[in-house]
Amino acid sequence: MLKLKRAFAIGIMSLVPFAAYAAPAFKAPFACGQTWSYSTYSGHNYNALDWVRWDNGPTSGAAVLASAGGTVSVSSVGWNGGAGNMVVINHGNGWSTHYFHLNSINVNVGASIGQGHQIGTVGSTGQSTGAHLHFEQRLNNSAQSIVINGKSLAPYPYSYGQKALTSDNGCSGTTPPPPPTGNKYWVDTWGDANGRSSPGGTVTGTLYKGTHYTYCKVWGPKIQNATGTQWNHWWLKTDLDVGPTNQWVSAFMLSRWGNDEAKDNNGTVIPNCP
Repeated sequence: MLKLKRAFAIGIMSLVPFAAYAAPAFKAPFACGQTWSYSTYSGHNYNALDWVRWDNGPTSGAAVLASAGGTVSVSSVGWNGGAGNMVVINHGNGWSTHYFHLNSINVNVGASIGQGHQIGTVGSTGQSTGAHLHFEQRLNNSAQSIVINGKSLAPYPYSYGQKALTSDNGCSGTTPPPPPTGNKYWVDTWGDANGRSSPGGTVTGTLYKGTHYTYCKVWGPKIQNATGTQWNHWWLKTDLDVGPTNQWVSAFMLSRWGNDEAKDNNGTVIPNCP
């Protein structure tokens, strides 16, 4: 149904129809290159999909990414009416995405996040019989046909394995644009990292596991694993998820590169800080 708005011109009031706001450019809520199978079931909200990993990777504990950029409106741990640990992202103009049954949550209410930002991990909390992600796209809180990369996934199968989708969320060229000033380099981190006031200095906050931007790098104190087989001397200047801006995180946390490497997701060497 078309909505109506009032238009006034030369003292005459008329009713002018306008189309509903266009949806954001939604992507699959999983990491680049991963393949997931989806289904619904009788009694389920038809426009809600359950997802499980379908490329021999683990479902439980897999990263859940924001399908589109927005503001976190719900970040709740608990039963939540059967939804379990849940996150809701408000994308504006009435659109929101809903992520249920999470194992862990990485974002807080009020956080402004980009498409591809990790919001949590897949679990089986709430009314769930096995690890999966329950995912919805809503307009004015009404569930809509699930659309990924501009294409509707309906009609939905009623069992896993009949239909699957490979994610391009976070792939090269599809990450969200960097903040508006300065040169930024996108990197993926494999775990939550301590942010520090200086390389190896006082802990000032946290950079959550996921995709982030960094400004530049400096050589500093060595960070290594317990066995000494992995290490990194480089420290990256970045803005924390929790804590102040312009802080330092060890390049040891980069998920794509090895010892004493500090490159962005495209393989570009991050420049030295001035």
